[in-house]
Amino acid sequence: MLIAIAQRLSKRERPTLDKLKAEATQLERADFLWHYLLQSFATMGRASGWHGLIGNKSNYDRLRFGALAKLTPAARSAQVEATCRAAKIRMPGIKAGYILKCFDQVQNLGGVEAAKMKLLAQPGREGKIAFLKSFSGIGDKYSRNIMMDVYHPDFRDSIAVDARIKTLSAKLGLSFPSYAAHEAFYLEVAAEAGLNGWELDRLIFNFQSEFLGAARN
Repeated sequence: MLIAIAQRLSKRERPTLDKLKAEATQLERADFLWHYLLQSFATMGRASGWHGLIGNKSNYDRLRFGALAKLTPAARSAQVEATCRAAKIRMPGIKAGYILKCFDQVQNLGGVEAAKMKLLAQPGREGKIAFLKSFSGIGDKYSRNIMMDVYHPDFRDSIAVDARIKTLSAKLGLSFPSYAAHEAFYLEVAAEAGLNGWELDRLIFNFQSEFLGAARN
Protein backbone atom coordinates (compact mmCIF):
# COMPACT_ATOMS: atom_id res chain seq x y z
CA MET A 1 0.00 0.00 0.00
CA LEU A 2 2.69 2.52 0.96
CA ILE A 3 4.68 1.73 -2.15
CA ALA A 4 1.72 2.18 -4.47
CA ILE A 5 0.58 5.51 -2.98
CA ALA A 6 4.16 6.81 -2.95
CA GLN A 7 4.59 5.94 -6.62
CA ARG A 8 1.28 7.56 -7.57
CA LEU A 9 1.97 10.74 -5.61
CA SER A 10 5.55 11.02 -6.87
CA LYS A 11 4.25 11.17 -10.44
CA ARG A 12 1.40 13.56 -9.67
CA GLU A 13 3.41 15.84 -7.41
CA ARG A 14 6.68 15.98 -9.30
CA PRO A 15 6.44 19.80 -9.63
CA THR A 16 6.00 20.05 -5.85
CA LEU A 17 9.08 17.91 -5.23
CA ASP A 18 11.10 19.89 -7.77
CA LYS A 19 10.11 23.15 -6.08
CA LEU A 20 11.20 21.81 -2.69
CA LYS A 21 14.48 20.57 -4.14
CA ALA A 22 15.15 24.11 -5.40
CA GLU A 23 15.49 25.16 -1.75
CA ALA A 24 19.05 23.84 -2.11
CA THR A 25 20.00 27.44 -2.94
CA GLN A 26 19.37 28.33 0.73
CA LEU A 27 22.58 26.53 1.59
CA GLU A 28 24.37 29.56 0.12
CA ARG A 29 23.14 31.76 2.98
CA ALA A 30 26.00 32.97 5.18
CA ASP A 31 23.69 32.48 8.16
CA PHE A 32 22.42 29.10 6.93
CA LEU A 33 22.93 27.24 10.19
CA TRP A 34 21.52 29.98 12.42
CA HIS A 35 18.48 30.45 10.19
CA TYR A 36 17.65 26.75 10.15
CA LEU A 37 18.17 26.41 13.88
CA LEU A 38 15.59 29.17 14.35
CA GLN A 39 13.28 27.50 11.84
CA SER A 40 13.63 24.21 13.70
CA PHE A 41 12.58 25.76 16.98
CA ALA A 42 9.73 27.65 15.31
CA THR A 43 8.22 24.47 13.87
CA MET A 44 9.15 22.01 16.63
CA GLY A 45 5.91 20.46 17.83
CA ARG A 46 3.75 22.52 15.48
CA ALA A 47 4.64 23.40 11.90
CA SER A 48 2.40 26.48 12.01
CA GLY A 49 4.90 28.10 14.37
CA TRP A 50 6.85 29.05 11.24
CA HIS A 51 4.42 31.89 10.54
CA GLY A 52 4.86 33.54 13.92
CA LEU A 53 8.65 33.40 14.10
CA ILE A 54 10.11 33.01 10.61
CA GLY A 55 7.32 34.42 8.50
CA ASN A 56 6.84 37.42 10.77
CA LYS A 57 9.64 39.80 9.73
CA SER A 58 9.52 41.84 12.92
CA ASN A 59 9.91 38.80 15.16
CA TYR A 60 12.51 37.23 12.89
CA ASP A 61 14.63 40.38 12.78
CA ARG A 62 14.79 40.42 16.59
CA LEU A 63 16.37 36.97 16.56
CA ARG A 64 18.90 37.52 13.80
CA PHE A 65 22.33 36.56 15.07
CA GLY A 66 23.72 40.04 14.44
CA ALA A 67 20.88 41.68 16.34
CA LEU A 68 21.36 39.41 19.36
CA ALA A 69 25.13 39.87 19.30
CA LYS A 70 24.71 43.59 19.96
CA LEU A 71 22.89 42.99 23.25
CA THR A 72 24.15 42.32 26.75
CA PRO A 73 23.48 38.75 27.98
CA ALA A 74 20.57 39.94 30.13
CA ALA A 75 19.01 41.98 27.34
CA ARG A 76 19.57 39.11 24.88
CA SER A 77 17.82 36.66 27.17
CA ALA A 78 14.86 39.01 27.63
CA GLN A 79 14.57 39.69 23.89
CA VAL A 80 14.69 36.02 22.91
CA GLU A 81 12.03 34.98 25.41
CA ALA A 82 9.76 37.93 24.63
CA THR A 83 10.03 37.21 20.90
CA CYS A 84 9.29 33.51 21.30
CA ARG A 85 6.17 34.39 23.29
CA ALA A 86 5.10 37.06 20.79
CA ALA A 87 5.51 34.53 17.97
CA LYS A 88 3.22 32.09 19.85
CA ILE A 89 5.43 29.10 19.22
CA ARG A 90 5.00 26.04 21.41
CA MET A 91 6.94 25.94 24.70
CA PRO A 92 8.33 29.47 24.27
CA GLY A 93 10.33 29.44 27.49
CA ILE A 94 12.04 26.14 26.73
CA LYS A 95 12.77 27.15 23.15
CA ALA A 96 14.13 30.51 24.25
CA GLY A 97 16.62 28.56 26.35
CA TYR A 98 17.57 26.46 23.34
CA ILE A 99 18.10 29.56 21.20
CA LEU A 100 20.28 31.24 23.81
CA LYS A 101 22.47 28.14 24.20
CA CYS A 102 22.75 27.80 20.43
CA PHE A 103 23.72 31.46 20.22
CA ASP A 104 26.57 30.85 22.65
CA GLN A 105 27.75 27.81 20.71
CA VAL A 106 27.68 29.63 17.35
CA GLN A 107 29.50 32.56 18.91
CA ASN A 108 32.14 30.22 20.34
CA LEU A 109 32.59 28.71 16.87
CA GLY A 110 33.40 32.16 15.51
CA GLY A 111 30.01 33.36 14.27
CA VAL A 112 27.43 32.27 11.72
CA GLU A 113 29.74 31.83 8.73
CA ALA A 114 32.37 29.92 10.68
CA ALA A 115 29.69 27.69 12.23
CA LYS A 116 28.24 26.94 8.81
CA MET A 117 31.66 26.00 7.44
CA LYS A 118 32.30 23.80 10.47
CA LEU A 119 29.05 21.96 9.81
CA LEU A 120 29.76 21.45 6.12
CA ALA A 121 33.26 20.22 6.89
CA GLN A 122 31.93 17.30 8.93
CA PRO A 123 32.46 13.94 7.21
CA GLY A 124 29.36 12.47 5.60
CA ARG A 125 25.85 12.23 6.95
CA GLU A 126 26.75 10.82 10.34
CA GLY A 127 29.38 13.48 11.00
CA LYS A 128 26.91 16.26 10.22
CA ILE A 129 24.19 14.63 12.33
CA ALA A 130 26.55 14.40 15.30
CA PHE A 131 27.58 18.04 14.88
CA LEU A 132 23.98 19.26 14.69
CA LYS A 133 22.95 17.16 17.68
CA SER A 134 25.58 18.98 19.72
CA PHE A 135 23.29 22.05 19.58
CA SER A 136 20.80 22.43 22.39
CA GLY A 137 17.34 21.16 21.48
CA ILE A 138 18.38 19.41 18.26
CA GLY A 139 17.78 15.67 18.20
CA ASP A 140 17.42 12.86 15.68
CA LYS A 141 14.66 14.48 13.64
CA TYR A 142 15.99 18.00 13.25
CA SER A 143 19.61 16.93 12.79
CA ARG A 144 18.32 15.38 9.59
CA ASN A 145 15.60 17.86 8.71
CA ILE A 146 17.90 20.90 8.71
CA MET A 147 19.97 19.40 5.92
CA MET A 148 17.00 17.81 4.17
CA ASP A 149 15.33 21.22 3.90
CA VAL A 150 18.11 22.23 1.51
CA TYR A 151 18.25 18.87 -0.27
CA HIS A 152 21.84 18.31 0.80
CA PRO A 153 23.43 15.38 -1.09
CA ASP A 154 24.40 13.60 2.14
CA PHE A 155 20.76 13.56 3.29
CA ARG A 156 18.82 12.44 0.23
CA ASP A 157 18.42 8.99 1.73
CA SER A 158 17.16 10.17 5.09
CA ILE A 159 13.82 10.29 6.86
CA ALA A 160 12.97 12.96 9.43
CA VAL A 161 10.67 10.86 11.60
CA ASP A 162 8.04 13.33 12.79
CA ALA A 163 4.49 13.27 14.13
CA ARG A 164 3.05 12.70 10.65
CA ILE A 165 5.18 9.62 10.05
CA LYS A 166 4.52 8.32 13.56
CA THR A 167 0.78 8.73 13.00
CA LEU A 168 1.00 6.83 9.72
CA SER A 169 3.03 4.05 11.32
CA ALA A 170 0.50 3.76 14.14
CA LYS A 171 -2.36 3.60 11.63
CA LEU A 172 -0.56 0.73 9.93
CA GLY A 173 -0.07 -1.02 13.26
CA LEU A 174 3.71 -0.64 13.09
CA SER A 175 6.07 0.00 15.97
CA PHE A 176 9.84 0.27 16.06
CA PRO A 177 12.45 -0.16 18.80
CA SER A 178 14.45 2.92 17.78
CA TYR A 179 14.59 5.97 15.54
CA ALA A 180 17.10 4.16 13.31
CA ALA A 181 14.74 1.20 12.81
CA HIS A 182 11.83 3.53 12.04
CA GLU A 183 13.93 5.41 9.50
CA ALA A 184 15.21 2.18 7.94
CA PHE A 185 11.67 0.91 7.35
CA TYR A 186 10.67 4.01 5.38
CA LEU A 187 13.94 4.05 3.48
CA GLU A 188 13.14 0.52 2.33
CA VAL A 189 9.65 1.65 1.26
CA ALA A 190 11.21 4.53 -0.67
CA ALA A 191 13.64 2.22 -2.44
CA GLU A 192 10.85 -0.19 -3.40
CA ALA A 193 8.89 2.76 -4.81
CA GLY A 194 11.85 3.95 -6.86
CA LEU A 195 12.33 7.06 -4.72
CA ASN A 196 15.00 8.36 -2.42
CA GLY A 197 14.22 8.79 1.27
CA TRP A 198 13.93 12.57 0.95
CA GLU A 199 11.22 12.26 -1.70
CA LEU A 200 9.13 9.87 0.38
CA ASP A 201 9.60 12.01 3.50
CA ARG A 202 8.40 15.16 1.74
CA LEU A 203 5.46 13.35 0.16
CA ILE A 204 4.30 12.09 3.55
CA PHE A 205 4.78 15.52 5.11
CA ASN A 206 2.77 17.33 2.44
CA PHE A 207 0.19 14.67 1.62
CA GLN A 208 -0.23 12.74 4.86
CA SER A 209 -4.01 12.58 4.51
CA GLU A 210 -3.70 10.59 1.29
CA PHE A 211 -1.33 8.10 2.91
CA LEU A 212 -3.68 7.80 5.88
CA GLY A 213 -6.65 7.36 3.57
CA ALA A 214 -4.93 4.52 1.79
CA ALA A 215 -3.97 2.98 5.14
CA ARG A 216 -7.65 2.82 6.16
CA ASN A 217 -8.60 0.88 3.04
